[in-house]
Amino acid sequence: MRAALGEHIRLAQQFAGWIDASDRFERVAPVPFSVVCFRVKDATDEEHARLLDAVNASGEVFLSHTRLDGRYVLRLAIGNLATREAHVRRAWELLNRL
Repeated sequence: MRAALGEHIRLAQQFAGWIDASDRFERVAPVPFSVVCFRVKDATDEEHARLLDAVNASGEVFLSHTRLDGRYVLRLAIGNLATREAHVRRAWELLNRL
C-alpha cells in the first residue's frame, strides 16, 4: 500500500507539473497527496461544467469538481490501485483536446 500511495502522489505531482507548465490551465491548490485541483484560465463555471461532462462522457477518465473560493474547480483524484502513468497522461490529453 505504501508503494501504491507513493506512486499515486508521484503521478499527481506529475499532472500538477503539466498544469503549471500550461498556458491554458492553472492549479488552484497545493498537491501534497494524490488530488489535483485546477481550472481553465479565464473560463466560466458553465464552461468548466461542460468540460467535466465531456471528459467524463468519454468513458476513459472520471474527474470530479468542487468549489474553492467560490469558483468551480476540476479535480483529478488518483486512488485506484490499477492507475498507471498512461491513465494520467490520457486524462491530460483529453483535457487538452476537449
